[in-house]
Amino acid sequence: MTPSVTLVRVFDRSWAAWLHGVQKCCRKPARRQVHELRVDCRRLEALLDVLGHTTGAEPRALRRLARVAGEALDALSPLRDDQVQHRRISDATSTRGTEALLDDQERREKRHKKRARLALGRIDLARADALAHRVRRGVVRRQGAPTPADRTRLLLAAVDAAAAGIRSRLAQVDVARSRSLHKLRVALKRFRYVAEIAEEVAPAIRIPSHTIARSLQRRLGHLHDDDVLTERLARFTARNRKHRGDVRAFEAGVDVDRARNLRGLSRSLSTLSALVADVPHLRTAR
Repeated sequence: MTPSVTLVRVFDRSWAAWLHGVQKCCRKPARRQVHELRVDCRRLEALLDVLGHTTGAEPRALRRLARVAGEALDALSPLRDDQVQHRRISDATSTRGTEALLDDQERREKRHKKRARLALGRIDLARADALAHRVRRGVVRRQGAPTPADRTRLLLAAVDAAAAGIRSRLAQVDVARSRSLHKLRVALKRFRYVAEIAEEVAPAIRIPSHTIARSLQRRLGHLHDDDVLTERLARFTARNRKHRGDVRAFEAGVDVDRARNLRGLSRSLSTLSALVADVPHLRTAR
């Protein structure tokens, strides 16, 4: 099997997973289905980046398909946060305040579930599938560089571009701003998925740094969840002053968890910076 055929098969697999995920979430956007579709969206976006570097697929078609994937991701983001916070609040020690907070969370989740289904339903899947086939034809027709060495070089260019995205976010990161951390997390996901695709398509490529990216991505995810929950607690207690004391212990636990995750992140950022500073030294198996 040649690397170009493998890349086409990766596209077929990724697109089929995305389509199936959208259809499942339209029927029932449960927590597992939402998580899986969000991952499929991120993987598809990363794959389209790789195709832009390695094949003759039409850039405009790639951008349009990336926008379609982004629409599904945007539709699910608020619901994903609700579903994560629901579990955390449910696991908290029961008080009148946390029970009222959970009721408030469930109402919010119900609204976002309805909105997510409506937003996903507005995506024209037939049109999106036709666009995906157009991209696929470009991949098959012009499969990139003619030799394995050239194909590997182009795949590494995609990895280097994703690493540059992390370097840019690291230069701007501000641990006091949750939005800054979120952007770094998105860049880490893109790098990780691009690296995984490159390693699958070209076995000679090894990117050890993407395992570090996965670990940091997880920690940044915990920080994001802490920030979202802190914001929601503040809004809830502002509207329900009588429950402020009841949720104080829960809020303090969230603060402790965020501080612990932040310390771990601060220790890891210098390691990440070193790993993505010169990806070419890590990128090929010897």
